[in-house]
Amino acid sequence: MGGATAPVAAGGRGVTVPTAERATRRREPAGRAIEVCYELGWTDGLPVVPPEASAVEAMLGGRDPLEVVGVVPPLGGVATMEKLAANAVMAGCLPEHLAIVVAAVRAVCAPEFNLAGLQATTHVAAPLIIVSGPIVERLGLNPGYGTLGPGNRGNAAIGRALALVLWNLGGARPGLTDMSTFGQPGKYVFCMAERQEINPWPPHHVRRGFAPGDSVVTVMGCEAPKSIVATNLDLAILRTAAEMMATLGSANVHLMGEMLLVLGNQHARTLAAAGWTPESIQRHLFATARRRVAELREVRTYSEEVWRRNWPGFVTMDDSSTVPIVERPEDIRIVVAGGDAGRFSLCAGGWGAGGRSVAVAVEGEGSSGNGDG
Repeated sequence: MGGATAPVAAGGRGVTVPTAERATRRREPAGRAIEVCYELGWTDGLPVVPPEASAVEAMLGGRDPLEVVGVVPPLGGVATMEKLAANAVMAGCLPEHLAIVVAAVRAVCAPEFNLAGLQATTHVAAPLIIVSGPIVERLGLNPGYGTLGPGNRGNAAIGRALALVLWNLGGARPGLTDMSTFGQPGKYVFCMAERQEINPWPPHHVRRGFAPGDSVVTVMGCEAPKSIVATNLDLAILRTAAEMMATLGSANVHLMGEMLLVLGNQHARTLAAAGWTPESIQRHLFATARRRVAELREVRTYSEEVWRRNWPGFVTMDDSSTVPIVERPEDIRIVVAGGDAGRFSLCAGGWGAGGRSVAVAVEGEGSSGNGDG
């Protein structure tokens, strides 16, 4: 293919994609090689870099190609290091990005993440990769302006690599195994980095139990992020955030789970200057980001049986009782990122209590590897 070497198969056991032999019958020009990847079902709709064996070998960098990182639901493709490298090549990753991709795959394959549920849900949630620690600066990832947008190869390629792994090894196909009613752009690319140099508090991975020098990948099943625009007054910022988090349409007030709050530079500095810490912010939002049971009864989004199953025990079913967005304050995950300008932050709901975010240390980056999962 491309006048060079044969491609490495990108799919896995149980995934109905054709074998690689069809793509190796003759050498193909680059444009045709991309079309062959479409024919083999290796792409989610966007073009990919053909995974020639020489490129996959370079991506592996001496790692054992047969090492198993995990099994990817719903169709159970075995994520060997070689197949992860092939999908990283297709996504446009550099070899130094592979360790982050591997950590992300380990995270989503952890039982508590419940990837089988997330891949098959009718909800719009997708796995969001959050990279924190020294590796952000060392590899030139973008934690600042447009961290969730285009323009940075690392953010884009790492996010796409995980999406392709879920596509090729997990077999996530819209309307077949992926039952998301609408999907969302995060199913193509969903990766950001924490901006430590402006963070007035310990970074996210340290608050999850890792060492400061560790580089850590956290993956969380998230809805598309919602913008929070607020003045630079501490209580006003938190009130506005609470309003955005606890809308009547929020899945969290019905199903609990986790909630992500990404604080921009101006908001983080304002809150820190007023004496707020991530923990006190979590407690405040837990107390204020709520809806009354009477309001939820009026819209009847879910049955009372579902509410009783998911709501914390302290929530009574009388109309005046209030329902928080999470079961515990610490389920509001706080990250600092984004550019310097603008009175903006972001929030993103989870997809319910069925799965938890998982944090995994990047191999070879730091020494700890111990977090809260």
